[in-house]
Amino acid sequence: MYLIVFLAVINLFKLLTARYFPLIGDEAFYWVWSRHLDLSYIAHPPMIAYVNFILTSLFGNNEFAIRLGAILIVFLISLIIYKIGEELYSPARAATAVIIFNLLPVFFGGGMFLVPQTILFFFWALSFYFLVMIIKYQDSRYWYALGISAGLGLLSDYVMALFFLGTFIFLLANKEQRFWFTKKEPYIAALLALFVFSPVIIWNIKQGFAPFLYWGGKMGATPRILDNLLNFFGLQMLLYTIPIFLTSIYLIIKGFWKPRRSVSGFQKQGNREVHSQVSLFSIFSAIVFLPFAFISPIANVGGHWPATAYLPAVLSSSQFKKPWLYTTIVLALLVNILAFTYYIFLYPTPDQLKGREFTINSQLPQFIKESTLKTGQTYCVANDIGTFGLIYFHGKVKPYSPPGFSQEMEVWGRLDLKKGDNILYFCRENTGQIHERLKPLFKKVRVEPAKRLFTKDADIPTRMQIFHCLGFKGGQLP
Repeated sequence: MYLIVFLAVINLFKLLTARYFPLIGDEAFYWVWSRHLDLSYIAHPPMIAYVNFILTSLFGNNEFAIRLGAILIVFLISLIIYKIGEELYSPARAATAVIIFNLLPVFFGGGMFLVPQTILFFFWALSFYFLVMIIKYQDSRYWYALGISAGLGLLSDYVMALFFLGTFIFLLANKEQRFWFTKKEPYIAALLALFVFSPVIIWNIKQGFAPFLYWGGKMGATPRILDNLLNFFGLQMLLYTIPIFLTSIYLIIKGFWKPRRSVSGFQKQGNREVHSQVSLFSIFSAIVFLPFAFISPIANVGGHWPATAYLPAVLSSSQFKKPWLYTTIVLALLVNILAFTYYIFLYPTPDQLKGREFTINSQLPQFIKESTLKTGQTYCVANDIGTFGLIYFHGKVKPYSPPGFSQEMEVWGRLDLKKGDNILYFCRENTGQIHERLKPLFKKVRVEPAKRLFTKDADIPTRMQIFHCLGFKGGQLP
């Protein structure tokens, strides 16, 4: 009963505070995908676009619909974690794991944002549940459900491929489970997952595997090795709390140190003893955490990217001793309180926007209309994917990126400026330098004095400038 009350209160709180969480740039850009449904996209597989399309079709094309989707998915993940905990431990311990999961900053405040990793976590947790059922009950029928779930996970994020590797390693490492390699069900499950994922494969073939080139280009783009390492490990301890982070490290080390040590959880089924959960938890912690830790020195890894690595630690938290459990809760609440206080009350808002933060975006279509000249075509241009998405969402107009700037933004059309055309240039980076480079290309370039867009995302509200560029004369747009 207390778990129902907890989930009701925490989700009601999220719904009431949702208005203080305007769309961030990434969310807006993923929403753009839902306006251009495809088999896949350059940065991620298509599930985030499909989810956005369903949400906005059902609840309207507004920020609350997207925010509601994020909250709902985290709630569904909570139910799955409860079911896993119930199978491994007991209802009481399962409830504890759910509470810890919901309080972790990455899922409490971070779970308010609809990004691919949230959807991935849902299908990862669901697939993990089916795997637990396979191991515990030796019921081959769960393989079919696992295949479909894992395939949908692949449609959410390529990281899901690590789940297949983790499953293979677990079965191979445990002689009690190796008999599955002689059964047809695991191979049918793999084929089901491949079938579900096949549209993305077809799209990649047609696009020359553009996502691999895209993500490969990000490796080494920020070669500050020490800074990147500190950023990675610092974010992990902040977003997941130090106890959960250390529990994940402990599970990884424990699995390699004594992989066959028995602990409570999986029990004997007849004459067969299912392998201890230490090995399972170790593999599914390491299989995600270690690759991200390995690339973190040469890439700026997002704190939420390795989230699925912490599912075993969240489940293990139900067995924490009271001091360790209370420490986890206190640290999580402290980070959440500080983050919400900053985000709702202290977020740096430009003086021009104070008191207008939550109304200014609705005025963007009128501003664009008034800035559209009768002579020549007038285009909106953005040199940042987040700004691009926010203009598309709030301005209700299709923007463009500077030619050659971003394959992601050019996929829906390239800007073809002709002499006499005009642009509204929403510029986030190097505004002074770009201003000077724009002047020779147009008859007139003036800076928009007012702030026209607001979001609580990085420095978009404070650094972005808008340039009215009138009468294109020719040349390469910066």
